[in-house]
Amino acid sequence: MRHLAFRNFLIITLVFSLATGIGSAVPPGVISAEMGILPQRKAKKAQKKADAKEKKKKKAIKDGSKATQKKTYEIQSPEVQARMKQNKKDAAARDKAKRKNKKSRTKRGAKKYK
Repeated sequence: MRHLAFRNFLIITLVFSLATGIGSAVPPGVISAEMGILPQRKAKKAQKKADAKEKKKKKAIKDGSKATQKKTYEIQSPEVQARMKQNKKDAAARDKAKRKNKKSRTKRGAKKYK
């Protein structure tokens, strides 16, 4: 009789350990961390829409800025226009020299600009 009670206790303990072991074999956080949590479709769509709106806004600002610069240049006298053009060329040359100088400090740039 005592042998039978021990066997039943062993079977119940084994079943419980297996049942709880299957449920907690893989923690739920591991699965979501490996796969990554995918954003919902609506959230993704809204983000795309916001990005497109931001891109359009930046383009409008850039185009407006170019138009303003062009208008400012056109209203000047020919002498001032020539000076503005020369200043732009000088600034471009300075920037190019500065970039070249900065790049020549690196190992690869030093070989190139020897």
